[in-house]
Amino acid sequence: MSRLAEIQQQFMAYLLSDETNNDHNKCQSAMQANMSQQAGISADIRLAIYANAYRIRLKETIETDHEILGRYLGDDLFDKMAADYTRAHPSANQSLRQFCDALPDFLQQDLFFKQHPIIADLARFERRLLNAFDAADSTSASFSDLQAISPELWPNCCLRFHPSVQIFTCSSNAVEAWQALKADSTPPAPDYQSTRAWLLWRGQTRLTEFASLTAAQHALLLGFIQGNNFAEQCEQMLEWHDEQSAPMMVLQTMQTWFQQGLIRAVVSD
Repeated sequence: MSRLAEIQQQFMAYLLSDETNNDHNKCQSAMQANMSQQAGISADIRLAIYANAYRIRLKETIETDHEILGRYLGDDLFDKMAADYTRAHPSANQSLRQFCDALPDFLQQDLFFKQHPIIADLARFERRLLNAFDAADSTSASFSDLQAISPELWPNCCLRFHPSVQIFTCSSNAVEAWQALKADSTPPAPDYQSTRAWLLWRGQTRLTEFASLTAAQHALLLGFIQGNNFAEQCEQMLEWHDEQSAPMMVLQTMQTWFQQGLIRAVVSD
């Protein structure tokens, strides 16, 4: 290892060390030995400036990516979450876009925060929103593209979705709490009585949108995303509809997806 790489590792260890334990003092001493003297500002202060700037920048990233989660937690719990997450998951990329990717799992596994599962659900929902917003551009197909295919080929037709399409499922009312806080209202009490599913996508106005899904809609969307064809999906809908209404339900739902710009292509195997 080069001397520069060694100093860089020491500096990173100092930035990530907990000020309340001996490791921090050891890291600080190691860095001080590599610092040049400067009149007016001690090595301790200069190191502290870097450490504070590092933590503040990462905290700002969490605040930006998870604004509503921050409102739900309040200042004190948010500060605790940001500090604990930063220690557990230091930034490993040059871009901060991915810094909070592990936050939902962290909140789900952390001994303190996992006592309230809705917190991890809120974080995961906001990650889905961000992923939908940042997704690659793509042209969208129209219902006329499906109509142009010979009806006898429809049973084998499969759908390809816009890159922004996301599915979010949770066992809490996290989305309802998110909506209330977004509207500056008091969020409802946590509710863990049922599993909920949501469709997220970037709309044609480039704004992120989402809609709740019934059990049938969730199964239909998931099946098409997994590559099932029209015939297979009509058969699956027999769990909720009879033989006459199942194909109509599938067609009507697909037409809505086309109108929303969710489908980028129709392919016939």
